[in-house]
Amino acid sequence: MNPNRKNLSSTIRPRVELWKAPGLYPILDLEYCSKFQKNPFELVSLWAKYRDYIPFFQLRAKKETVEQITILYRSLRETFPDFPVILNDHWKLALDLGSFGLHIGKEDYENLDQEARNRIRASELFLGTSSHCLADLSNIETGAWDYTGFGPIFDTSSKEKIHPVLGIAELSEALRLSSVPVTPIGGIGSETLPRILSKGNFLVAMISGAAETEDVLKSLRLLQESGTV
Repeated sequence: MNPNRKNLSSTIRPRVELWKAPGLYPILDLEYCSKFQKNPFELVSLWAKYRDYIPFFQLRAKKETVEQITILYRSLRETFPDFPVILNDHWKLALDLGSFGLHIGKEDYENLDQEARNRIRASELFLGTSSHCLADLSNIETGAWDYTGFGPIFDTSSKEKIHPVLGIAELSEALRLSSVPVTPIGGIGSETLPRILSKGNFLVAMISGAAETEDVLKSLRLLQESGTV
């Protein structure tokens, strides 16, 4: 734990002051970057130019070793020291590195023992989890999370298809039901963003939609033109 950071373990979650809605929540998926020959640093450099709309980004590395993730994380922090990073899944590493946040899937969190859950909850990390239906939103553990992903909203090739596609019909109800901020995820890009914004103000998670300059700029224009920013 970084001793220079304020201890937020006693802070009541969710910490909504750190949330931007509407906005973009880019996910730096290393498998996607490798598959489509994207330079991670070029992507983060693009996102860093629009911090009014992009409060933080997620580092998602499903196939890399802890050592590889650590090296990349430290290099990103050195290059972009003021751009908060949320680590995906690797909760021990997130604690050890003193990262800004941790995103851990609903199923992965539920499979942890109580000691591990307690360590995560007592941490100063900005914590996110996943929800795959309205029932998941209704059952989010009180005071444990700062936000939840909600999806997949559209069909996506970025994740294994183990959860049904939700569509946009449930987004308005998701805002009403959830005790924490909701970020739609799954197949979202500049072409589908207007449908998301028609249902409310969301910080929208993107992988492929945040990987092309033209798409990112179009999404930012849509946020501006929506009149909600």
